[in-house]
Amino acid sequence: MNIDCIVLAGGQSKRMGRDKAFLPFKNKTFLRNILERLDGFCSRFLIVVNKDFSLYEDQVKDLKSNVIFVKDINPYDGPLNGIVSAFSYLKSEKVLIVTCDTPVINTNLLKDLSKQLTGYDAVIPEIDGKIQPLNTFYTRNAVEKAVDLYNHGKKSLMAWLDNLNYKTINKEYIRKYDKELLTYKSINTPESYKWLLEKEDKIK
Repeated sequence: MNIDCIVLAGGQSKRMGRDKAFLPFKNKTFLRNILERLDGFCSRFLIVVNKDFSLYEDQVKDLKSNVIFVKDINPYDGPLNGIVSAFSYLKSEKVLIVTCDTPVINTNLLKDLSKQLTGYDAVIPEIDGKIQPLNTFYTRNAVEKAVDLYNHGKKSLMAWLDNLNYKTINKEYIRKYDKELLTYKSINTPESYKWLLEKEDKIK
């Protein structure tokens, strides 16, 4: 499919205490788990980082999808900064934006969501009243709106969504593909990482 995937891998990982992209899970890093799940589904990965690109070379070996590394415009300035940093590299009209702290992304769910983007700027899951702006689809035009907002000093994802026409997907719909909602379970603290490792053998 003609889909550009922005992979946000440039956070500070303050709560975790170490780079989440390189945390081990199922004998691979979080980042590699995500890339393998999406490889071939996305035509290109735009991996947004704030470290030397060479540190990530082992993570992208033998992938079907093309890979481009992108430097954060303003390191540690939040996820919208990462999205904006990747904008000039976009070629596809469909843009999947994922975060590197969710290693159990359900590809079948994302394939479904990609089909629902027609007529909207984005398809946004909502779980227990909480909007999930990452691990979902946007149009290229929607990302261009993010650039404009960021350049005017608005740096939050919610400020961006307030300017988009998006379709909401509820929890029950997501559970048809992802019963435990792991696609939207951020592993960003030592406690959540321990929880994930305890479930490791049961997760496909």
